[in-house]
Amino acid sequence: MDVAALDQALTALAGPPGTLLVAATAGTTDAGLIDPLPEIAGLCEAHGARLHIDAAYGGGLLLSDRHRPRLDGLDRAHTVTLDLHKLGWQPVAAGLLAVRDRDDLTALAHHADYLNAEDDTEAGLPDLLGRSLRTSRRPDILKIAVTLRTLGRRGLGALVDQVCARATDLADLVDRHPRLDLYDRPTISTVLFRPTGATDDTVAAVRRTLLTEGRAVLGRARPDGRLWLKATLLNPHTGPGDLAALLHLVELALPEGPTAR
Repeated sequence: MDVAALDQALTALAGPPGTLLVAATAGTTDAGLIDPLPEIAGLCEAHGARLHIDAAYGGGLLLSDRHRPRLDGLDRAHTVTLDLHKLGWQPVAAGLLAVRDRDDLTALAHHADYLNAEDDTEAGLPDLLGRSLRTSRRPDILKIAVTLRTLGRRGLGALVDQVCARATDLADLVDRHPRLDLYDRPTISTVLFRPTGATDDTVAAVRRTLLTEGRAVLGRARPDGRLWLKATLLNPHTGPGDLAALLHLVELALPEGPTAR
C-alpha cells in the first residue's frame, strides 16, 4: 500500500471518526507481501479511520520470535483476519476474526427463532447457533485449540521458522539456476519464479503438465503482468532435496527439456 496515497485519500474523504475503514494486508496471496503496518496505523489514528488488517497468510508469523517483528503495528488494528489453514496447519475452513473491542461482535448475538427458539432450548434441544458461527457446520475452533494446547506458541513458531527457511533455500536455488528467474526474495514462505525467457503460455503449460501428471502442484501469480510459478512452502518436513527435485521437475517440463550441467 502506498502510504502517501493513503494519506491523500483519507484527507479527501475526511468525515466523522469511525466512518472510514482502511483494509491493510499482512501477507498477500500472490507473493506474501506485507504492507507498512506501523505507518498505516498511524495515519488511521490521525484521521480517525478504523483499521482492518487481513493477516490471513502472514498472521502465523506472530508465533515466531524470529519473524514476529515483521507484523509490528498489527496490534493497532481494530480487527484482524487470520486463516490458520496456512501458517497454522489447520483444516481449510479454520479462520478467525480477532477484534479489539468486543462490541464489534454484537452482531453475532442476533436471535433467529428458527435456529435458537428459547422454548426449544429450555426443552433441552441443542442450540445450533451457539455451537458454531456457521450453525450446523463443524466447529473447527476445537482443532485449533487442541493444536495450541499440544504444540504451544513455541512449537508452532518453530514450524513457521522452518517453512520460512525452506522458502529462502528455494529462492537461493532458483537464483543460482541458469534457466530460472526469481521474482524477489520471499517475505514469508512463498517463492515466485519462472523459466528464463519463457512466454506466459509456456509457464502455464509447465504448471499444467506437472499438475496433470501428478508430479507437483504449483500455484500461479501475475504480480507484474507476467505469469509466474508460485511455490508456497507450508510443509515443515520439506528438505533441500525436495526443493532441488521440484526445480528439476520444472526443467523437465520445459518444451526443450533439461540442460546438462
